Amino acid sequence: MKNTFTWSACAIAIALASCGTPAEDSASTEAPKNEKPQENDPVSLTGGRYTIDSAASTVNWKGTEITGKSHVGTVGIYKGNLEVIDETIAKAFVSMDMNTILVTDEDMSDRAKERLLRHLKSEDFFGVEKYPDSQMFIEGVKEKDGVPHVFGKIIIRRIPQPIHFPVTFSEEDGTITVDASLTFDRSKHDVKFRSGTFPDLFPDLGDKLINDDIELDVHIVATM
Repeated sequence: MKNTFTWSACAIAIALASCGTPAEDSASTEAPKNEKPQENDPVSLTGGRYTIDSAASTVNWKGTEITGKSHVGTVGIYKGNLEVIDETIAKAFVSMDMNTILVTDEDMSDRAKERLLRHLKSEDFFGVEKYPDSQMFIEGVKEKDGVPHVFGKIIIRRIPQPIHFPVTFSEEDGTITVDASLTFDRSKHDVKFRSGTFPDLFPDLGDKLINDDIELDVHIVATM
């Protein structure tokens, strides 16, 4: 039998940020704001520990400039797990391999994509050589505005920041599927390139400004 519970997705935006290795410190800044999802009948999940299927799971990113121009792409999940207690997700861990980041803009030449990819992997953005991983830790479910949200932290360039967002999940034949959209602020992870948050570093950006918000669409498939 299939159970489904939907919390509508959050508002999102992405420039391009970076990656990091796990950190234990909790962040004190506010988590990003998300749109209020609609309420639905709650789902009951089968208790136990699930392993994320890396091949079946995806993360899509989107980055925007102040002009409205955007870039999109993907990044691979290489390991993770989630645990269900009392019929709901109690905790989860997702690790993304930043070496797998791709640019998928349909209107860009292969040469332009490669140039952008090199920049994204550089210290201006992800610093892949130094920070090969990004992590997301889910620490439980709470109600926000009357609707359950997952909450936890995202770690980029070894800097943790709190996150919370509504999510859609379902279970069928021992497989849990999770879909979510979330936003985080790259400037809080020391990703400064052409950010309006650092006017001393990048004065008079004008239409060259890259928005700080990062948009992620996450699709997770996990099995016992």
